[in-house]
Amino acid sequence: MNVAIVTLTEAGLETGLRLAKGLGGEVTFYAKQAVPDGIEAEPVEGRLRDFLGVLWGRYEGLILIMAAGIAVRCLANYLESKYKDPAVVVLDEQGRFAVSLLSGHLGGANELARRAAGVLGGEAVITTASDLHGLPALDLLARELGLKPSPPARLAAVSAAMVNGRRVGIWAEEPWLSRCRKVAPELPCFSLESFGGTSGWDAGVLVTSLRLPDPGPRWLFFRPAQIVAGIGCRRDIGEGRILAALRRALREAGYSRWSLAALASMDLKAGEPGLLAAARRLGCGLNTYPAEDLAAVLKMRPDLTFSSTVQEKVGVGGVCEPAALLAAGGGELIFRKHCYGGVTIALARAAWR
Repeated sequence: MNVAIVTLTEAGLETGLRLAKGLGGEVTFYAKQAVPDGIEAEPVEGRLRDFLGVLWGRYEGLILIMAAGIAVRCLANYLESKYKDPAVVVLDEQGRFAVSLLSGHLGGANELARRAAGVLGGEAVITTASDLHGLPALDLLARELGLKPSPPARLAAVSAAMVNGRRVGIWAEEPWLSRCRKVAPELPCFSLESFGGTSGWDAGVLVTSLRLPDPGPRWLFFRPAQIVAGIGCRRDIGEGRILAALRRALREAGYSRWSLAALASMDLKAGEPGLLAAARRLGCGLNTYPAEDLAAVLKMRPDLTFSSTVQEKVGVGGVCEPAALLAAGGGELIFRKHCYGGVTIALARAAWR
């Protein structure tokens, strides 16, 4: 994490210098006052609000040695969400208290506050409810396991149920079941196959890439990004046609679109506008492969679909199935080639490491 330390007073200057030395790593020190010779520091220039706005987009963590009220007023206009904002820690000028102010979990402010307090011999002030109750933070749990919360807006409701002592459980496929039990032993974890509905539970998390019925507003899916869609398409086909075909294929295969990790095709389609636009809309990458690589997969896998018509047009007898397998890195084909009006789709599931 690259961190900026900002101090405004002479007393805060000494505390900031101790902290910069003790933290190590990628730390830049900013001071309002002149610093002693031999000390590397950048000046705090102009209006503080504007100055902090510049740092806001430049650093992953901000340690502000100033009154919390000053920090809040200066940063208010820059706040977006806990998924985007940097970690912000506020210290008093004597270094007695390190307050995790913003982005405590996902941004890392809680941990940064603990580190700062450790260096200065002070106390970290952590106010996130899960930490106070000794419970895992669900957003951190998802990130540690490499999973996507879906829908993310429900994180707050499920977390609230946890800290209020309600019955909250996790049902997961392997290998995530074993990993959940390891990293979150405080929570009851069960196999997904044993999930029999919401009766007896107030909230919960289902860890799966399968498309399942929504259990309710205090239930959340954690989605592994492990599904790759291999795509073949006509030239100049529109983004909407591709997205519609993808939605239909995922629905028919029984998988969630939130588990879609990448699109895959052949090099000939690397600049296809509709395909590129679809990848951007879905927030996933587009992997393309030369015809010879696709042909090699078809040769190794005689069970895959081969089309002499496709061979004549693009120089290889199949695109979507071998492309999906290549992008899945040795995974399994879970949905064979289907045609949807100018778009062919095949789905592969990557082996989760």
